[in-house]
Amino acid sequence: MKENFADRLIELRTQRGLTNVKLAERADVPCSLIAGLQSGKRRVGEMQARRIGVALGLQATELETFIFDAINQCSEKVLNESRDYPAELLNRLAILLRKAGILPEQVCDCTVVGDDLALVLVNGKQVTVETKLATP
Repeated sequence: MKENFADRLIELRTQRGLTNVKLAERADVPCSLIAGLQSGKRRVGEMQARRIGVALGLQATELETFIFDAINQCSEKVLNESRDYPAELLNRLAILLRKAGILPEQVCDCTVVGDDLALVLVNGKQVTVETKLATP
C-alpha cells in the first residue's frame, strides 16, 4: 500500500532532524501549513510543495514525486469533499478569478479567514475573496 503524503512528510522531516518551525522557515511557508499538511487538514499547491521539497533537500525525480504526491493527495481530498456539487458551481470561483486577472500560477497561498478566502499572489499582493450566502 502506498504511503500517504502526510506520513511521508513527517518521515522526511524527522529523518532530517527538522522541527515543523525549522522546516517552515527553510521553505518560507507558514508553520501552520506544515502542521496542517501532516495532519491531513491542509492542502498545498505546486509552488508551496516545491518549496517544502527543496527545504527537505529533495532533488530531481524525488522532488517531482514529492510535489506530485502533495498535489494528488490534496486534489483527491477536494474532489471527494465536493463531488456531489454541480461542476458549474465548483468552476465558478476559478472563472471569477480569471475574469479578475488572477491566474492559477499567480496564487502562491490561500487561507480561510472567517468565511472569506485570503489569497497571496506571487507578486506579494494580497487579495480577499469575500463569500456571502444569502437566503430569501
